[in-house]
Amino acid sequence: MLKSLLFGLLLATTATEAACAQAAPAAAAATIRIEGLVATPRTFTAAELAALPHREQTTTDKEGKKHVYRGVALRDVLHLAGAPEGKAIHGPVLAEAVLATAADGYQAVFALPEIDADFSPQTILLADQRDGQPLPAHDGPYQLVVPLEKKPARWVRQLTSLKVVKVQ
Repeated sequence: MLKSLLFGLLLATTATEAACAQAAPAAAAATIRIEGLVATPRTFTAAELAALPHREQTTTDKEGKKHVYRGVALRDVLHLAGAPEGKAIHGPVLAEAVLATAADGYQAVFALPEIDADFSPQTILLADQRDGQPLPAHDGPYQLVVPLEKKPARWVRQLTSLKVVKVQ
């Protein structure tokens, strides 16, 4: 009986350690790639994103529940990669957009003026927390949060890359 109990405890401990070991690399490996029509294409690590200034926004999800999302302004991350901004967004640059891609291939597009503070009062968040906790695996580790939209169709979950493209 004691041997069975000890074996069960050992088995449970081993399974827990294995699950933790698998989750830790996934969190540590979380990155966001920024590429396309930017001066400095780059990949942000979780540590680099965590070091950037964060802000909070309270908004309502698709079920009608209010949540506080925390993350980096999308425009700040694009700025660090050298995406067009401010006075540089005029003429042909008005036809450039950011293509956001999720781990499962889901995509959404944002025109550069939608993201830029000179054009829009809205701050689109590259969120990593909801209600003070890391985003659940289904949504994170990163999710775009677009607070002024009536439908969250462009709230790209499990975001992996942002690509500045020319709309043809």
